[in-house]
Amino acid sequence: PGPAAPPPAEAASGPAAPPAALPLPDGAVGVPIRLAEPAALAVVRPGAQLDLLAVLAGRQAGDADLLAPRALVLDVVGAGATDGSSALYLALRPEQAHRAVGLPEGSRFAIVVRG
Repeated sequence: PGPAAPPPAEAASGPAAPPAALPLPDGAVGVPIRLAEPAALAVVRPGAQLDLLAVLAGRQAGDADLLAPRALVLDVVGAGATDGSSALYLALRPEQAHRAVGLPEGSRFAIVVRG
């Protein structure tokens, strides 16, 4: 048999598949992070670098702590979800991951996307 026929033009012009998740780099740990503002997920893709910020419970929004500069986005999970299940899957150094998961209940995460 000869080579397979190319897919029909209609299939090629359909919506693009979401970018694939990236593998976890050596020495990093993967951490799912739910953002205080899930709409920010619309501008983030796997491979992006961002600064992960945290506003501790009881503090003002302008008083954020930098938890992880230049964190690598491995995946964006449920970007269109409206049930609170959306999250970023980030590659963090172990000490950054411990800080992120050890924050007091009620703390919120925010991001600054780097170019």
